[in-house]
Amino acid sequence: MHPFHQILLKEIRTDISQMVEEGHDEDALLAELQAAEASGSLDALAELQEALWRRPSPPDFPYDEPSDWEGISAHFPDGDSHARLVGGDEVLADRLLAGWRGRCAGCQLGKAPEGLWPEDVKTLLEAIGSWPLADYLNAVDDRKYRDLVRGNELFKRLDPSRRLTKGTFDHAVPDDDIHYAIVSQMVLEEFGPDFTPEQALGKLIELTPASCLFASGRNMFRTGVFGIRPPQTAVFGNPCRQSLGGQIRCDAWGWGAAGNPALAARMAYKDAASSQVRNGIYSAIFFAALLADVLAHGDPSRAIDTAESYVPPKSRFAEMIALVKGLCARHDDWQAVNAGIYDGYDRLYNSAERAPMNHSLPNAAIVVMALLKGGGDFTRTIGIAVMAGRDTDCNGATAGSIMGCALGTEGIPAHWTDPLNDTIRTQLKDLPQVRISELARRMHEAAKVNARYAR
Repeated sequence: MHPFHQILLKEIRTDISQMVEEGHDEDALLAELQAAEASGSLDALAELQEALWRRPSPPDFPYDEPSDWEGISAHFPDGDSHARLVGGDEVLADRLLAGWRGRCAGCQLGKAPEGLWPEDVKTLLEAIGSWPLADYLNAVDDRKYRDLVRGNELFKRLDPSRRLTKGTFDHAVPDDDIHYAIVSQMVLEEFGPDFTPEQALGKLIELTPASCLFASGRNMFRTGVFGIRPPQTAVFGNPCRQSLGGQIRCDAWGWGAAGNPALAARMAYKDAASSQVRNGIYSAIFFAALLADVLAHGDPSRAIDTAESYVPPKSRFAEMIALVKGLCARHDDWQAVNAGIYDGYDRLYNSAERAPMNHSLPNAAIVVMALLKGGGDFTRTIGIAVMAGRDTDCNGATAGSIMGCALGTEGIPAHWTDPLNDTIRTQLKDLPQVRISELARRMHEAAKVNARYAR
């Protein structure tokens, strides 16, 4: 039997598992696969996979969630209707520097509790005196670490993270959430806003070791290396079609389009559609448009409203935004809002099990909640984004980037930025380390030609 036979079977099973979230009956799809497998034909399997990629959701599926640009953009607002940047190049340069600093700080803060649900995040942080979060985690000496682990194996995750506690680091450590932002910025620098999906994917493959990629990003890399082209890279055997993979690559598209959410949305789509479908794409578009808008006026709540207008109105992403806004209006305590997000997302996801840790919907909900409940304060906002659990380094980075762009460098307390020593260490090709200020300077050079300034 040809070795590709078993490979294709595995990839189609993964495709089918993802189609369940699009309203399809898993048993019926597996029966189709079984029939194609019984034929012994590699061609039959390939034809079935292509047919599954093209298959729309059943007629009774309650959402309208296109993945193509024409369908997504059909309800976009007038691109000229949004706020323009007041203050000129100096303001833009300062806010971009703050955006880079905020992304690094929020990512570093969220690394230790990554993947934990809220109750475990609180247990971990309370044990080391870091609840509620208002700074990097408190240091944990060897004796305290041993005592904590004896009482609860949860605390084993502190061991690799002890180098990220207060007083133990002098740079932003390598992380995919930072790598993605650097690579996306390089795409914008080299190709401009008219870059193609193939150029963005090619730059990622050129610069990023496969071992530094995860989930949909790793699948996009491997399929790209196979020679598969976007958008098939988003569906071929992708176990995370609607994850936040596009969201964590989108900062440069928003940073590079200040006061121009329409351009940010278009760039975000071209990149995200290489690894995501449906709500995974909308998440990237939403946060790119939000960043572009908040750079213009500095109000995160107003920017959420602008970004929402770039989301298909009958999608689960739009439903999620309405859910979070409603919860925030009803509850003063962010933890009550967070509990509603976790409960509500199980309903939206239509699953008795916990939704995937890195799914776009609950993680985007957490960031929106943090922005609405953060009160315009950088520390409180990134603290909520991390304390809320799930993909905490991603959410901390996104919230930090947005708040940096909103507040500028004066709005980020020094205890977040000074320990980073203006330095990022990376695992990217030919870039062992880079100055945050240098990345921000280059981002400004690429961004100022696309920015829409107030007259």
